[in-house]
Amino acid sequence: MIVLLIVAAVAAIGFFLYSLSLLKINKNLLRFFRRVAELADVVEDSPPSYVLERLRKKLRTIEEELSIAQRSRENILTLLDNISDPIIFVEADGTITFANLAAQKITRSEPIARKIYEAIEDYYVIEMFEETVRTWQAQESKIVLYVSDEKRYYSCNMIPVILPRGERRVVIMMRDVTKEHELNELRKQFVSNVSHELRTPLTSIHGYAETLLSDPEMDAETRKRFLTIIENESARMSRMINDLLDLERLESGEARFEFKETDLCVVVNYVLSIVEPLANEHGVQVEIQCEPVSIWADQDRMVQMILNLVDNAIKYTSLKEIGDKRVKVRVTREGKHAIVAVSDTGPGIPKEALPRLFDRFYRVDKGRSRKMGGSGLGLSIVKSIVERHGGEISVNSEVGVGTTFIVKLPIEREVEA
Repeated sequence: MIVLLIVAAVAAIGFFLYSLSLLKINKNLLRFFRRVAELADVVEDSPPSYVLERLRKKLRTIEEELSIAQRSRENILTLLDNISDPIIFVEADGTITFANLAAQKITRSEPIARKIYEAIEDYYVIEMFEETVRTWQAQESKIVLYVSDEKRYYSCNMIPVILPRGERRVVIMMRDVTKEHELNELRKQFVSNVSHELRTPLTSIHGYAETLLSDPEMDAETRKRFLTIIENESARMSRMINDLLDLERLESGEARFEFKETDLCVVVNYVLSIVEPLANEHGVQVEIQCEPVSIWADQDRMVQMILNLVDNAIKYTSLKEIGDKRVKVRVTREGKHAIVAVSDTGPGIPKEALPRLFDRFYRVDKGRSRKMGGSGLGLSIVKSIVERHGGEISVNSEVGVGTTFIVKLPIEREVEA
């Protein structure tokens, strides 16, 4: 498909370049015949008059052809300017004769009539152009350009074109592949993260299993401790895989949501009943402040979202050795939105970590998170659930003071199941 588009574009560009040369020729002829017509007016009564009449007709024909060619040129020019990818025409000596609007964003100002090495500050582009002219063969490569101080990735094609009158041009066509590049990098990072996260429990399981097999006379207490570790690591790996599959379904839109009127206070109180034993075990006090508000939501997903936030808050608050250990869940209504805020008095999150907090597998403290049995996917799942409900999530945190997650959800029916 891309090859067909390139061929079609080159054909249109070739016609455009050829029309430019025709316009130059026709304009010269037009000036000549107009001069003849002016002379004809002076010698109107001079013989042979039929010759002058034929000249006038020829002049009108050329004017019509020139007008058609001019319109065709303007139409093609408009089409090229509306293409979102950069297109540049360059003479064999390196002089730029055309650059569409997209191309002018990646070159220096007023690139027309400049040499290519003056207009584009990129060694690889110049090298590709020189190679195209030297071999007179098409070139293709991936390049990196900085557009308004932003790093962008392009697939660059240079195509040599010979016009009917023998004039040589190089057509430069670029396609912005920044999004594709970023997705590919995310895929690589994801595979790397999954491999790393699974390797840790597998290594632990393998090590303890090997020890158990190699020592049949191991005492019962040690054997039980090793088997408990194997069981815990297996359970953590299972949770990670389940979370990963759940997140994939959420992000792909495959997860089914059963939307209905959902009382957030009912959800919060249900979550409290689940986490109460955990909070008591860690000496964390959980407070609820709930303003009656119902939203159009999937109740089970609301439980999952709030439970994840509260569970995290309790676990991280429990890490404090001294001071107040408290988690507060507050539900309020602000206009057409319900606000769910989960605050804790835990260790807080460093400012530099906040932008990546919702990334898959990201952990502020990797070792501590693994010890608590986290998969590194919980906040990614929370964010996906919130967004599926048409909401937003943000976080405020101060090291040594605590963290607050704020979820803003529409009350009206803004999403469909």
